[in-house]
Amino acid sequence: MRRSNVLTLLLAVTLTMAIALTGCGNNSGNSSADSSGGNSGASGSSNAGGNAGTGGNAGGTGDNAAAGTDNGAAKSDIDLSKHVNLTMYLIGSPARDYDMVLAELNKKLEKDLNATLKVNWVGWADYGTQYPLLLASGEPIDLVYASTWTNFYQNARKGAFLDIKDLAKKYAPKSLAQITPDFYKQTEVDGHLYAMPAEFYQYGDMGYIVRGDLMKKYGLTSIDGIDDYGKFMDAVVKNDPQLDPSGDISSSGGLETYYANAQGYYGILSSQFSPFYINMDDANPKIFNLYETDGILDYFKKMKEWGDKGYWSKSILSNKDDKMLTEGKAASKLHNQDSWSGVYMEHPDWDVQFYLNSKYTYKTQAMQDGMAVPASSKNPERALMLLELLRTDRSYNNLLTYGIEGKHYEITADNKLKPLDLDGFAPDGYCSWGFKAPELRYDVVGTPPNNAEVRQKLADRARENPYALFTPDFEPVKNEMAAVTNIVQQYSFPLNYGYVKNPEEGLKTLVSKVKSAGSEKIMAEMQKQLDAFLAANQ
Repeated sequence: MRRSNVLTLLLAVTLTMAIALTGCGNNSGNSSADSSGGNSGASGSSNAGGNAGTGGNAGGTGDNAAAGTDNGAAKSDIDLSKHVNLTMYLIGSPARDYDMVLAELNKKLEKDLNATLKVNWVGWADYGTQYPLLLASGEPIDLVYASTWTNFYQNARKGAFLDIKDLAKKYAPKSLAQITPDFYKQTEVDGHLYAMPAEFYQYGDMGYIVRGDLMKKYGLTSIDGIDDYGKFMDAVVKNDPQLDPSGDISSSGGLETYYANAQGYYGILSSQFSPFYINMDDANPKIFNLYETDGILDYFKKMKEWGDKGYWSKSILSNKDDKMLTEGKAASKLHNQDSWSGVYMEHPDWDVQFYLNSKYTYKTQAMQDGMAVPASSKNPERALMLLELLRTDRSYNNLLTYGIEGKHYEITADNKLKPLDLDGFAPDGYCSWGFKAPELRYDVVGTPPNNAEVRQKLADRARENPYALFTPDFEPVKNEMAAVTNIVQQYSFPLNYGYVKNPEEGLKTLVSKVKSAGSEKIMAEMQKQLDAFLAANQ
């Protein structure tokens, strides 16, 4: 989930449009992503991850983070005599040349930390199920990408991550000191620091990435919402039937969160596949079930019409190809500005455009992107030392963010990054979002010429998010949450893709199943926590 609170419109701050070709993200569709991952988002799903593409903050010194820390022990004071093999899990899929890049990083790592790193991947189409299973498996893992949209807070409270507050004082002191007070408060869970947030924020939206050349061909000038997107897909079906109109994949859940965000609804619970929202226009917000709101039936009827017209593949629920647009198989993609930038750079002749969807945008939360040390780690000290290098050493950060200089990129005279081999290693395309460092990032040559215009539109929609620090405790309703998640995936996905012959009956079944799974108990408990949070933060 992507949560954000807008403090000021920091468009003057140095920023880079991260080029997340797959996107770090989540099915909630809240602004990332909503992700990485970079993509984010973030935000497996076409709503996943990754990160939305504007804004950024340089690291500061958090009051809490800096407390009790100094420059930490010098490396010479740390015993590195034992060689260790570190394992890191990231979300997405690797670049063609990722192993080559990792080999270069390991040459440095052997010398600097007497360690080697192995990177494993959790795919976009499967992260919703595989990620929690991975953390619960007990498999020794030293570093893992962590985010709101991978249910960071819930996993932290379940004991999935190590409290690194004290260890970081010695093994990652610079990174600890970089965490600004607001980010520290957002990352801390019940007094424990279970992750290092990337000191980078942006205003984001999960929107419509479409081929501008096709827009022009069809005589369409803009996409201002879901209905306009339908018109575009209809034109694709009629004029270019060889293309998949939406380029959507199985784990996205369809356009449901796009519909919700366009109404100004906000997924307050930071949980995957959750139907629980508040209305950001309400002064006294009440948590509600999206499936019981006015308009949702009309939305599902529309999805039935669209599915029948062929706006997505009939086998959508088994489709895991998240690169259909870049591969020339699809006419569009649902994702964020970073993904848009990446597609544009790969295919400038397509004049790829990005159109916003949500009613409001917000400053992404601290844990939109971050890295955690799982409780199963056998080498937490060395893992934190590696994370310190990835966050503060340009040579390390560059390798996993941009590839090998001279082969995958070059730095221009005006200090911009020029990609040399987008197929081999595209800038910021492979879940490097968890260790984003604003001061180490580059503007990238060849990004869309209307980047600034899109950033301004995002800023114009930005508003303060008073719920950025709300981190619900699901322990009292953990069984109900798990049951609701399963129901949503089982019954709402077919509705979202028009598989259900009678949407009205399908919706009744969905609502009934969600209630039976415990939705009312969840909403009552979460409302109690939300009310307490608001009372304490007036």
